[in-house]
Amino acid sequence: MPPESQEQTSIHGLRGLINRTAHKTALLSSLVAALFVAPAAPVHASEMSDINKLMRSGQYAEALTKTDAILAKHPRDAQLRFTKGLILAEQNRSAEAIAVFTKLTEDFPDLPEPYNNLAVLYASEGQYDKARASLDMAMRTNPTYATALENLGDVYAKLASQAYDKALQIDPANNVPQPKLTLLRSLNGNATGGTVPRLASAAPGQAAQAQRDAKAKADAAAAEQQERTRALAAEKASQQAAADKAAAEKTAIAKASADKAASEKAAADKAAADKAAAEKAAADRAAAEKAAADKAATEKAAADKARAEKAAADKAAADQKQKELLAQKEKDKAERLEREKADKAARAEKEKEKEKAAQAEKLAAAEKAAQAKAAADKAKADKAKADAASDQDKNAVLAALNSWARDWSEKDVRGYLGHYASDFETPKGASRKEWAEERRARIEDKGHITVKVSNAQISIKGNIATVRYRQIYNSNRLTVDSRKTLVFVKQGNRWLIKQERSGG
Repeated sequence: MPPESQEQTSIHGLRGLINRTAHKTALLSSLVAALFVAPAAPVHASEMSDINKLMRSGQYAEALTKTDAILAKHPRDAQLRFTKGLILAEQNRSAEAIAVFTKLTEDFPDLPEPYNNLAVLYASEGQYDKARASLDMAMRTNPTYATALENLGDVYAKLASQAYDKALQIDPANNVPQPKLTLLRSLNGNATGGTVPRLASAAPGQAAQAQRDAKAKADAAAAEQQERTRALAAEKASQQAAADKAAAEKTAIAKASADKAASEKAAADKAAADKAAAEKAAADRAAAEKAAADKAATEKAAADKARAEKAAADKAAADQKQKELLAQKEKDKAERLEREKADKAARAEKEKEKEKAAQAEKLAAAEKAAQAKAAADKAKADKAKADAASDQDKNAVLAALNSWARDWSEKDVRGYLGHYASDFETPKGASRKEWAEERRARIEDKGHITVKVSNAQISIKGNIATVRYRQIYNSNRLTVDSRKTLVFVKQGNRWLIKQERSGG
């Protein structure tokens, strides 16, 4: 049977063991007064009797309610507190029962029964080291306490079985005896010499023999545990090495996780700092904008006031000036009438002279218009002649372009090279001969060549023509669609290529 199943059997069997020993142990209603540091008010016997009846009938909730009600009046009563611990244990509320018995050991350290019951509860939870420590305390309060001594033997046996768990897995037939720890149901203290009622009624010799048997059982269990521990030492050392390795790996993983967490925290802190800085900058910017707005408003108010004052002053000055103007106007009117009268005679004379001058100007304008018309007619004729010559040159340039493309497509190297002027600007500063040989080799090396030109735009200035066009070059090795520019120069009656460049 696996150790876990054994422990469960032990725990589930504990209640049966408690029930089987209940009728052998009398439940006392009070403590001997000498056991208390500060005596508590005695509980009425009828109240304890009622609680015991409820417990015997399995009504633990009602028993606990009644116990708590009496404890509210007598909080220092050890017997009632001990009874409450028993009720909680019966209700499987082990943690609360352990708390009650632990407090009893603190308030009444000379009582062995709370230590014993703590050991039983610890053992039911598999905490055998705590159970052993509690029983050791019980034995210190009364070294002749037979029940605690017998329970201590069972605890040692369980500790030995735990040390032998590995052996149990290898040999399932090896059954370790289950502990049969006894939960005490009465609180007698050390008044009876530490023996339970069933031992107190036996002969003194039998009691001594029972103590010797229990001690011998505990000594044998301890020796068995020591022997099994030595037998498993090597295996435990191996297991410890594996555990150390696992711990090291766990530590490394924990460190990596911590480093990652620290990095994430640093990033979060930086983001928070950046956010705070941005918020501060925004706040500073808003404050600056508000200060600027306030300053602008103040300056505007001052400017408005200055403008209003200036407008008032300007209006006063304008009114004064208007008065002066009216006076001056009257004066000027009188003087004007005098001048008009004098000027009227002068104008009449002048009009006669003006008519003569106008007649002369009219004759001169007619002669000038005739001259201008003659010049315009001549310019128009010259432009028509120039446009005709320009169109003729553009057609000649376009014909030269198409002839050049045709000779190239037909691989007529001689005709192709004949389209280039003697002062053609060769690429990369090569000589005319080197360039011509290079072009011949590249043309003759192709299986076939097709060169098409389209969208030609021609501009002519004197003997220089610039042609920008689209060129589609196709051979057995390459196809290129690009924009090119050729600069032609007129030499004699032919337009020859002087410059050649990509783009346009």
